[in-house]
Amino acid sequence: MKRVLMIFMACFWMLLTANAQSGLNIELLFAGKIIPQQRMVETRVKGKMLSKYQLTLFRSVRFQANNKQEINRVHDLIELDIKKNPGFAYGENYSSKKSHSKETFMLQLPKQGNQNRFLCYKRNGEEVTVIYMEGTLNSLDTLRELIK
Repeated sequence: MKRVLMIFMACFWMLLTANAQSGLNIELLFAGKIIPQQRMVETRVKGKMLSKYQLTLFRSVRFQANNKQEINRVHDLIELDIKKNPGFAYGENYSSKKSHSKETFMLQLPKQGNQNRFLCYKRNGEEVTVIYMEGTLNSLDTLRELIK
């Protein structure tokens, strides 16, 4: 009986974290529909470990792009999410740095329920990392301070 309960709880937890990015175009990346899951390193953290950072969910994927098309596809998905949330894509809700082979930006998304949501993108050459976070953390400025 305990085993069945544990399996049920694990499946339930996976469904909750899988739907965290629902409504975002970048969800296609997290679902393995842009880059196959086998080529990505995925990190999911949820619970007490994040509470000191005022976060309830941290989910990231990292991969080595095989070609420029993969980088462009991921970038286009994020751009669609930015365009879908125009009030959140500028000013204090958005931070960006770009050079020839490096690009980084952080975006605060509209709240979902009582959770603030953040999307971060980092590209260093062919290596791409996309991070989705949610929690009570209230601004990109606070997030930047935590990341330092």
